[in-house]
Parts: sequence; C-alpha cells; structure tokens
Amino acid sequence: MSKRIKQLYDEAASLHGQAKAILDQNEEKSLSAEQAEQADKLLDQVESLTAQAKQLERAAEAEKAFLDAERKDIFHEGQMPEGAQIKVGDRVLTADEVAEMKALLPFQGYMADLDAKAQVPYAAAMRAFLRKGDRELPDTLRKALQAGTAPAGGYLVQDVFLNLLIVKEREASAMRRISNVLPPVPSGSVITPAEENLFSDATWTTEIGTGAADVVQPFGSRRLTPHALAKRVLVSNTLLRLPTFDVEGYTRDRMAYKFMVPEEYAFINGDGNSKPLGILNTGGLPLFTSAASNVLTGDDIINWVYSLPASYAPQARILSNRAFIRKVRTMKAGTGDYLWQPGLQMGMPNRILDTPYELSDQFDDGLDANDVWEDNAVVAVIGDFSYYWIVDALQMSIQRLVELYAETNQTGFIGRKETDGMAVLAEAFYGLKIKA
Repeated sequence: MSKRIKQLYDEAASLHGQAKAILDQNEEKSLSAEQAEQADKLLDQVESLTAQAKQLERAAEAEKAFLDAERKDIFHEGQMPEGAQIKVGDRVLTADEVAEMKALLPFQGYMADLDAKAQVPYAAAMRAFLRKGDRELPDTLRKALQAGTAPAGGYLVQDVFLNLLIVKEREASAMRRISNVLPPVPSGSVITPAEENLFSDATWTTEIGTGAADVVQPFGSRRLTPHALAKRVLVSNTLLRLPTFDVEGYTRDRMAYKFMVPEEYAFINGDGNSKPLGILNTGGLPLFTSAASNVLTGDDIINWVYSLPASYAPQARILSNRAFIRKVRTMKAGTGDYLWQPGLQMGMPNRILDTPYELSDQFDDGLDANDVWEDNAVVAVIGDFSYYWIVDALQMSIQRLVELYAETNQTGFIGRKETDGMAVLAEAFYGLKIKA
C-alpha cells in the first residue's frame, strides 16, 4: 500500500508543477479561457490524487490498529475533559465510575447488560440473525441473542460492530476526523462541560485580593445528550442466501454511510433541537466579513486566517466545501506565494496559509448559479476543533424487516444509534462571511 501512496503523491507533484507553470507564465496578464480550463483540470487532478493517497494512509493506519490490540484505542482518540460530568438519570457518575468506563473502552464496554463471556456467542448469534432472522435461529443462538434485546425493537450490536461502524464514519466524516470525539457513554447520559476550564485567565491582584469573578457561561445552558437517529438499509435476499456474502460487513458499511450524512450535516448546520448543534449555529461565533460584496480576495483569506486568536492557531483546521478550495487555490499572497499548498508527501495535509483543511459536502458552497459568492454566505470556518465535542451512546441496535420488502425480494435492516455534538467555546473558531 505504501508504494501506491508514494506513486499517487509523485503523480500529484508532477501535475501541480504543470499547473503552476501555466499560472506563473501568465502572471502579468489574465489567463485565456483555454489556459484557465487547463489549469483547473490539472489542479482538480492534484486534489483527487492527494485525497486518494490520504484515504489510503488512513486505511493503513486503521488496519494496523486492528492488528495491534494495544492500539485499538485509536478509534476513541478524544478524551473526556477533566471536570466534565456524566449524568445518567438523576445520578452523576463518580470519578471512579467514569474511570472504569473509560478503561473498558473499546473492548467490552459497549454492552451495558452483556458481560465479556457472552460476547463471543452473541457475535455469532448476531451474524446469524442478520442473515436468517431470529425465527430460524437454533435455540442456542436465540438464547444468546436475547441478552441484547433493545428497548425499541431489534437487538443491540456487539462492540466490534460498533467499533468498525464508527471507524467507517470517521473515514467519511470531516467533523469526526477533526473534532473531539469523546468516549461513548451510556444511553440517556448528559455531559456537562467543566466551566472552570473555559473561563477567563487569572488576573494580577494584591496579597489578599481574589481576582475578578466570571459571570458568563461560555457554552450557555445546552448540554451534550446523545439523540436518537435511525436509518434503513435494504439487502437483496439473493445475497443473503450466499454463504460467501459478508452480510455483517455490508450492513455495517452501508449504515455507517447512512448515519454519517445526516450526522455530518447536523454537526455543521444543526439547530440543536433533538439533534447536534452545528458549528455554524454556535451562539457568539466570531465572523470575519470580506471587504467587498460577492467577492473574496487573497487579502480577505489572509486577514480571516490571522483573525483567529494565536492560542488556537497551533491546532487549527479549516472546514469548507470543496468549491471554496477551488476558488482559493489560484489566489496569491503579496509575496507571490500561493495561499493553497497541496500536501504532496506522506503525513503532510493539504493547507491554506500553512493551516490544514478538511472538506465536507454538507458545508454549503456559498455560490449562486453563476458561480458567484452569495451575500451573507458563511463559506468556511477556521478553528481549534478540539472545542467541538461529539459523543455517541454506548448502545446501537439493529431491527430486521422481512415481510415489508417481500415483493422486491429484499430484507430491510433498521439501525438505531444516538449521538450529539456542540461547540463548547465559540472563541476557538472564526467563520468567513461574504459581505452583503
């Protein structure tokens, strides 16, 4: 795989050199329509090749982690912040209980009512259930499956299934890659950010002084509570009858994509009503506005990037639609350097002004039908996304539908999982807005 990754980077570097040559040759005059089209096609290929290479890098990292049991915690890189509270029902979990829950992840911790000894037979029963349904299961498998009966119908998935599903979501979801994805919590939990971690700095005072009191709650009154999300996957009965067909893997991967799309949209645009609060709807989100209406210049990009407070710049990422990068990649700074810098080596991300960026189709492109920037459109966000928290519930269930799709010779699977997300510190981000 590493040989293929290097080949992709080498091809991208060669094409990037050709595109720069076209742009630099015509620096003193406008590009002809033919030259502009040629440069755009070359830069499109550069983006495509580097994206393929980076996807292979992530896949290699995931495969390596699965083969090394000691590194399985890579799928839960986020840390529960010190002082944050987890509330189940009316009771706040103690520090020891939270520590124990974290220690179990990501091994036997997903099934609250399923002990480690039941995991192996339950996994076999789940695979049989996906292929045949519970009516045709032998008594031994049916008994094992009953240990994970879900309240809303169907059965809870085992830990490996949920692990792999979250990994697949992370591959396709920009927000899950760059945000602080907290360790999964029990269903019905409420996570309260630790206010003291987000308050203002200490002040110099006298020997007996106590400093100024903070009165603002940076994250408002909202708390992280995983909300239910359900998606349906249809599988041909012909495939289900084939012993070589991996029904578990197919169902998991399709559900990962179907969950990822609405989750990603909510992480960016959600209103917080029974769903995540999107980054663009964060209260008090700072915005930099372009100097002119319907126009975005290199100076606007530079001023926007440097508007982010220095304390958040080292870990900063830019999030936008791909159309934003298409517009920015031919812009130059006053020094003559291009603002866009493709990552043409392993481990080096694509960057704008040395800031790595991630692309999401769920981020509005901010362009009208004539490819002109729209008034008041927020076209990108820069910030330290460790201050955007995402949390999943420990439990995920699958329900099997047979009769409903009998006429089409298909079997339906309904997956239910719970997730939530919100920015806990607005000042860690800066949006880029087009002037009206």
